[in-house]
Amino acid sequence: MNPWTLLGLNDDADERAVKRQYAKLLKVTRPDDDPEAFQRLREAYERVLDWARNRADEDDEYPPAVAEGPALERSLKTAMPAHSPSDIVQPAQDADTLARQAARQLVEQTTAQNLTHQHRLAVEQGCDLLFQQRLLDRCLEVDSSDCDLLKAAIQELHWLTPWQSLRISADREIQLTQRLLDNQGVSLEHALTEGKERQFLAALQELTQQPWLASLERRDQLQRWVMFFLHNHKGWSAALFDRVCELFGWDDRKGVFPEPEFIWRHLVERCEKYAYIEHWQRLLAGGKTDSVEEKAARLVLQPGRKVDRLRLARYCNADVWIACERLCSTVNHRYPEMLEAFPEADLQSWRTLRVEPMNAAVWTWIGWMLFTALFMIPNEMMKGPLDGVKAAVMLLMYPLFMTGLCLFAMRVWRPVCLAIEEADEWISDLLLPEWLHWPASQALLVRHGVPLVLIGVILHSQGPAAQLCYSLLMVAWVFLSPYRHPQVYAPIREAVKTFLHVNARKIFLSIVVIAAFAIYASLNPPITKPAPAHHSEQTAQALPGQLDCSSEQAMELMDKECRNAVLPERCADYSREQKISQCWRLRTRLQRELGIQATQGQ
Repeated sequence: MNPWTLLGLNDDADERAVKRQYAKLLKVTRPDDDPEAFQRLREAYERVLDWARNRADEDDEYPPAVAEGPALERSLKTAMPAHSPSDIVQPAQDADTLARQAARQLVEQTTAQNLTHQHRLAVEQGCDLLFQQRLLDRCLEVDSSDCDLLKAAIQELHWLTPWQSLRISADREIQLTQRLLDNQGVSLEHALTEGKERQFLAALQELTQQPWLASLERRDQLQRWVMFFLHNHKGWSAALFDRVCELFGWDDRKGVFPEPEFIWRHLVERCEKYAYIEHWQRLLAGGKTDSVEEKAARLVLQPGRKVDRLRLARYCNADVWIACERLCSTVNHRYPEMLEAFPEADLQSWRTLRVEPMNAAVWTWIGWMLFTALFMIPNEMMKGPLDGVKAAVMLLMYPLFMTGLCLFAMRVWRPVCLAIEEADEWISDLLLPEWLHWPASQALLVRHGVPLVLIGVILHSQGPAAQLCYSLLMVAWVFLSPYRHPQVYAPIREAVKTFLHVNARKIFLSIVVIAAFAIYASLNPPITKPAPAHHSEQTAQALPGQLDCSSEQAMELMDKECRNAVLPERCADYSREQKISQCWRLRTRLQRELGIQATQGQ
């Protein structure tokens, strides 16, 4: 497009009008909105400004339009008197006109291959400077695409160097430098597109060593051009930008960077974005989940299977969730384009995995307390009367003792588990079904199965009832475990935590009072009143004597006691050994009661 038309100016506009119009258009054509339009506007401005400044010495590339056709004939007839052809005297051509014609003819026939020959002819015909001027005009034409001719002219005629013979204005030097840089930009863009950053940097370093970039003004122009080039192209990394800054000595902290500043700020922000993306890409490429950021990257940017996320979330602490929140906030508010680099990213699903870590000691204690309440206490009640003090002491002490024993055993067992962890995980994935080897708890065949089986074998010695109770508790743990349903237990845990935080002092004092009372009651048992005389008096009188519990008389007394019991069907099927055992228990208890009564009587 005609640069005058692009700027909206007439071709006779002066320098002041050109600058005023450019400033007006610059407000609506910004490089960050449309870099290509801004580049065209800048080139048009530089060319028009050059024509406006050199209108007196140089021919304009776009002269004012002249009348054509009938209008031109009428203007010529009006301006020139009527004469016959014989009356018109043709002026003789002077040396300057001949030199201009020769230079024009030579330039029209010049190519990159015969430039040296054409220049020699121009020197011989005395039109060297006119030849170079015409050649420069040809190279700076808007529609000129002969880059090889321009390169040959720079090399042969030493333009833009101290050895050039043609005097080139400052504005034309800027245009010529811009044309050369744009030509070099094709190879640089190709290197960026293919991701060859080393090749790009090498070509840029070679460009800085060109002789036509030796002057300070053109080096400044080169730096501005490189800044705009990076701004208009994507695909470069933060490391490449750092190397470019090192090459030109750019330093944002010292304020050393090319103008305009807002383009530089955009480059710095983009560099920070690229560095941020590359940082998370390196974390994912490592394939590790040791650090906090590696876990956050795996949960947010590359979630993968839900099984893997649940297993990873089990070992995440508060720092990991904070890192996930910070990463999502940065992506949403600063770098939304980051999602293009991570198409599998999910910024919300990780929140459902966020649960507080479980305390294994607490749940172990709860399990043994349930075992005590469901088996130990009923088993003691089956053996004989059980007072409340003994039951409370058993309910408090037995779970604590077993919990401590289990924690000590697991501490000893842990080094062995860590040594065979990989093999254990492989065997567990191979043998355990999915409903048992659930992802959240990450149950392992050796690490968890061996201790559970060992405890079951130990409890089997207590009888089938103990084994059944333990098995039922383990099944309930498999299906109702808080590791398997963390979101269901989360509000309950929060409520319990709040209650314990608010009433911690009261709960502690209550436990102290109950423990003190239990200890006192165990040391000073209450005095029991003698039972009213009824059918058991005969048994009470017979047992403390010399009665043999294995005799038939003792068996008859046990049968009679069973018939008069509250639940006779419970003891009706007792074997002889059970009756003997019951006889000894009753005999021992009655002897103790009689001894207490005798002591009180004295």
